[in-house]
Amino acid sequence: MMDKHRIDELGIKYVERLTLYEEYASRIRNLIQDLVEVEGVEFYAIEGWAKPPAELLSLLSTVEEKDLAGIDLVTVRVLLRFPEDVLKIEEVVKSEFDIDDSRSVPSSGLEDPYRFGYPAVVYILALSDTRANLREWAKYKDLNFRLELRTMLQEAWATIFPKVNQTVGSLSEKKLTRELVLLAALLEKADQGFLSLRREIKDEALLVPPSNSQDRKPEAVTAEKIFTDGELYNLFRDEPDLLSKWNAITLEAGFPEFKPDANYLRESFNHLCNILRASGVDTISEVKKFLLDMLHEDRGLRQLRTIRETFGRGNNIKWRVDPFSALFLLVLNFKWDNLKDKDLVKLNIKRGSDRINGID
Repeated sequence: MMDKHRIDELGIKYVERLTLYEEYASRIRNLIQDLVEVEGVEFYAIEGWAKPPAELLSLLSTVEEKDLAGIDLVTVRVLLRFPEDVLKIEEVVKSEFDIDDSRSVPSSGLEDPYRFGYPAVVYILALSDTRANLREWAKYKDLNFRLELRTMLQEAWATIFPKVNQTVGSLSEKKLTRELVLLAALLEKADQGFLSLRREIKDEALLVPPSNSQDRKPEAVTAEKIFTDGELYNLFRDEPDLLSKWNAITLEAGFPEFKPDANYLRESFNHLCNILRASGVDTISEVKKFLLDMLHEDRGLRQLRTIRETFGRGNNIKWRVDPFSALFLLVLNFKWDNLKDKDLVKLNIKRGSDRINGID
């Protein structure tokens, strides 16, 4: 186990470069999203974060690492709907990044029938020389990152498993292990089942001729699915006046004029996606309803004024509020009851709040 002096030394070293790691996480997350979208793969969410310092210190107390090189300091997680989508993104990863094979677990490494659980594909990656030699990427040349490619059912396993895998007596441990193996197998079978159904539906759609409108039966009412980043982006793209309107409201609320570049605006959009889903405003219909509620009787304008006056007074806050950030602040305040018991650091919500306040 590493001695306390060395732990403190590495912790200080990490904190000194934390801003760089957070910036790298954001840049890599955006790059991965671009690559996924180019492939035409539908995803549920793409998240990116730098390891919180407290989490790093806790980890260092349990490992024998002599430096930070062997620790995953930046993680990007892609949540996909079907196993075949994981395979598609794997091919992109192999062509775009340098891979640390010794620490990666590709899909081919999950074929062992005796493996435990329902683990996800994991790659430890670094920028290729071609990208690292570009001026805008040069400062990240020596930084690795962890890429997790998961279906939503694999994410369910990863989230729930640590909560039930507790230390128990030897007899109970055997029973627990058996139950966990069965549950993991069911999740994997469900993933394959959904994939098979999707393929069957696609094949059937090619065989069934279009019916006359008179023969159509009323469609069954189904629950609206949680929005993807792409679907929310389309909402703002299809209503181009929406961002202009919220920019004007932000200025009317008294926030200083702020002109973000494209990368900053995109990161603001990513933070808005995160906080909307975390707060339960997680369908396009709910988002539209929230936006209308904020415009009704200037409710959003009045709340933004209150936020600026309450938190800006005497706190030397350097506000950086673009339209997406303004909506972020409104969700944070109006949906606080839904957010207060969640890990806001892990969800990247604290990072979103800090950057609005001018904290780098």
